[in-house]
Amino acid sequence: MQCRFPGTNALDLNQIETIAFLGAEATHGAPVTRIDTSCASVFLAGELAYKIKRAVDLGYLDFTTLAAREAACAAELALNRATAPNLYLRLAHVTRAAGGALALDGAGAPIEPVVVMRRFADGALASRALDAGAIEGAMIADLGRRLAAYHDACPRPAVPPRPVSLRLQQCLPPILALREIMPAPRIEALVERMATAAARADPVVEARARDGWWRRGHGDLHLGNLCLMAGQLLPFDALEFDDELATGDRLYDLGFLIMDLGRRGRADFALALLDAYGPIGPGGGSLLPVFIALRALIRAFVAHNTWRTGGCAGPPPVEAVGAYLAVAEQSLAAAGPRVIAVGGLSGTGKSTLALALAPFIAPAPGALVLRSDAVRKALAGVAETERLPPDAYGPGSSEKVYARMFELARAALAEGRSVILDAVFARPGERAAAAALAADFAGLWLEAPLDLRQHRVDSRRNDASDATATVAAAQEALDLGTIDWHRLTAGGDRGQVLAAARARLAQGTSTAAP
Repeated sequence: MQCRFPGTNALDLNQIETIAFLGAEATHGAPVTRIDTSCASVFLAGELAYKIKRAVDLGYLDFTTLAAREAACAAELALNRATAPNLYLRLAHVTRAAGGALALDGAGAPIEPVVVMRRFADGALASRALDAGAIEGAMIADLGRRLAAYHDACPRPAVPPRPVSLRLQQCLPPILALREIMPAPRIEALVERMATAAARADPVVEARARDGWWRRGHGDLHLGNLCLMAGQLLPFDALEFDDELATGDRLYDLGFLIMDLGRRGRADFALALLDAYGPIGPGGGSLLPVFIALRALIRAFVAHNTWRTGGCAGPPPVEAVGAYLAVAEQSLAAAGPRVIAVGGLSGTGKSTLALALAPFIAPAPGALVLRSDAVRKALAGVAETERLPPDAYGPGSSEKVYARMFELARAALAEGRSVILDAVFARPGERAAAAALAADFAGLWLEAPLDLRQHRVDSRRNDASDATATVAAAQEALDLGTIDWHRLTAGGDRGQVLAAARARLAQGTSTAAP
C-alpha cells in the first residue's frame, strides 16, 4: 500500500508554494485556520474562506493538472450559487510576479485558482449544529421544500442505460479497496447484494427518468455540506468534478442526506425531510433503500480514502467504515410497503406511538404518518394548530376525513412507501377500510384509563387535535363493535408501549388480538 500526503504532488511545486502563501497570516492580515479534506484545502481568514483543489489523483477524481483544478473551481462557483448565492463570492487566482513573489489576484501569471467564500461560524456546519441541538424540525421541513424546488430547476441530462448499475460500476474500485481494512467476504457479499438491487432498480429509474426525475443535482448532499445561516440550512460544496457522478434520480441526491441523518440517530429528521420534500413518484419508495445503501458505501470509501491520502496517519477508520457498511446492509434488507393503523380513543397516545414507530417500518427510511387530525385541518384550509368550529365535526365530516386519509395512503403505497394511519377508528367500517388498503396490514388498538386520557388531552399545546376532556369522556359511551386489532395498554412508559407495538408487528399477522 502506498500513502502520500495530500497536496504535495511532486510534479506541482507551484501548489506547495500556494498552500504556504494562503496559510500565512501576512497574506490576509489575520490569523489563518487551515482545513484539509481528501481533495481540497480551505484557509479561513477574517470573514472570508479561500478554497483550492489539491493536486491529487484519488481514482474517482484527478486534480493533478492546473487545467483540471481551474475547471473544477469555476464549476464549483456556478453550481453552488444555485443553493447558497450569499456564500459563494467569486473566483480568484494566486499569481506569480516576474520576480517570483506570490499575490492574490496580482498582476502576474495565475498559478492556482481559488474559490472565495463568505466564512460561516465554526459551529454552523450542519454536522456540528446537529450535535449541538441547534437544528429544529422546522428547519428540516424548510430544507425539504427548498430541495424539491431546487431539483425542479436542475438540468435534465440524457439518461444512460443501466443507470444505477453504471453508477455502482463506477464506484467499484474504491468500494473493493475497502478490503484493505475490512473483511473481504463482507465487502464482496455487500457488492453482490448491491449489484442485484441495482439491476432491479435500473428499469424503475429509466421509467421515472421519462417522467422528469433524472437531474444533474448537488451530488454530495450530506450534513458536512450544509451550513446553518440565518435560521436556514444551506447546501454548499456541490460535486463539481464529474457531471456523471452528480447526475441521477432526484431521490439519489436526497437519499444521501436521508442516510446521513439516520446514521447520526435522527431518523425523525430523515422522515421529516422526506415528507416535506413531497411526492417522490412511482417506485420512489423502492428506490430509496437502494440509493441509501449506495450513498453509505460512498461515504465508506471516502473515509478510507481520506485516511490513505492523509499519509495513513493513525489507525485505519474501521469503526466509521463498518458503521456505513451496516447502514448499507440494513437498507438492502428486502421489505415491501405495508399499512399499519394506530387506533384508540382520544388521549391514548396514538400520535406519539405513530411518530416513534415510523422510523422502524421498512422500506427505509421509514413510514409516512397520516394523522386524521392533520388531514381534517388540511381539508378545512387552516393551519394544523387552528381550532375548528363544532360544525366542522358535524354529520358526514368524519367520512370525508377518512376518505381523504385513505386516498393519501393509496398514493404513498403506489410510490412504494409504507404508511401509518393515526386516527380514532371508532367505527368497524373505518377499521375494515384501513385493512383493505394493503395485503400486509396490521392494526394496533391503544387503551388507557379515562383520567389519564383527559389529562393528556388537557396538556396538549400547539397540536392538531381539537379534542377536549369533555370529548374524551363522551367517547366512553361509543359502541366500538368487535375490535380484532392488537390491543396495547398505553397508560405506561412510552418506550415500553413502543417496544410492545414493535413486538406485535414482528409477529407478521395482519390483525388479531390474542
